[in-house]
Amino acid sequence: MKILLAAIFCTLLLTGIPTWERAAAATDTAVEVSVGIPPVAYLVGRVGGERVAVTTLLPVGRDPHSFEPSPGLVGELARARLYFSLDMPFERMLLNRLAGSGPRVVEVGRGIKRLPMPADHHHHGEEVSNHHHEGELDPHVWLSPRALTIIAAHTMTALAEFDPPHAAYYLDNYLELKGEIEALHHRLQELLAPLAGRSFYVYHPAFGYFADTYGLIQRGVEIGGKSPTPRQLINLIHHARHNRVRVIFVQPQFDPKSAAAVARAIDGVVAPLDPLAENVLANLEEMAHQVHRALASEPAAAADPGTPTEPDGQSGPGGAAESPFSAPAPTRNQP
Repeated sequence: MKILLAAIFCTLLLTGIPTWERAAAATDTAVEVSVGIPPVAYLVGRVGGERVAVTTLLPVGRDPHSFEPSPGLVGELARARLYFSLDMPFERMLLNRLAGSGPRVVEVGRGIKRLPMPADHHHHGEEVSNHHHEGELDPHVWLSPRALTIIAAHTMTALAEFDPPHAAYYLDNYLELKGEIEALHHRLQELLAPLAGRSFYVYHPAFGYFADTYGLIQRGVEIGGKSPTPRQLINLIHHARHNRVRVIFVQPQFDPKSAAAVARAIDGVVAPLDPLAENVLANLEEMAHQVHRALASEPAAAADPGTPTEPDGQSGPGGAAESPFSAPAPTRNQP
């Protein structure tokens, strides 16, 4: 990242500002940018500060797997100067509609190590429309602190290229944000380390990166992008009883009926857990405390019947002992 940022600055000094960037540099008005989901909007807003005006495509409470943008939203996106993309399916569909006539696309997820979706999130050979397809990697990367720093770094670099006179401002904002992410990660690591290897139950398996980072196992109620069959529900209840689970987490974007059925069967409760809350740092902290409260109140089973490779809608644990912040942070060039 140091080399990349230095190259950007040197190029701008030696060759001048490219024509497409001069319009941004010639005015102090905020740069119009768009993003797909609220957590990315938060990161772009933190790095861009008052220099950016951020539009989020996905409305609050909507499921990104089934979201189809309206023509008006497509037109709004076409007016943006930059689009910060995580390459989610609805983003690909939307950008394809613009066919190169829209904003410059910045792939902020580039370089993030993707995890596979849980093995049974699809039945083998079955196509599930509007949900994750067979063999697709898990798109919920923003629930990992390491991924947040990568997204923020790509955002900083793109804004510095587009708006060179304010490159130092973007860099300062990025470094401040990166420090907050690192501090958050260390707090959550300390909180969740005693629970390594434990399972938490969710409706839609969106928390794989969170689980992988902190050595936990997520188990999904939803199977194949659909509510579980009666037989699958019985199997899930068996696992939950074995693990002495008392809390099933449900995202507000999904129907909670199946999760409620499991909760009733195990004499437990349903609790909200939103992977798409905009303030992703505060949300990760709240998520960790909710999972901690749930697992701390559940006596650990003698042995977890599953492993991370079993086909039962789970993921994790991962390399919780390895710091996700090993890459060097960019620093401003000294005069």
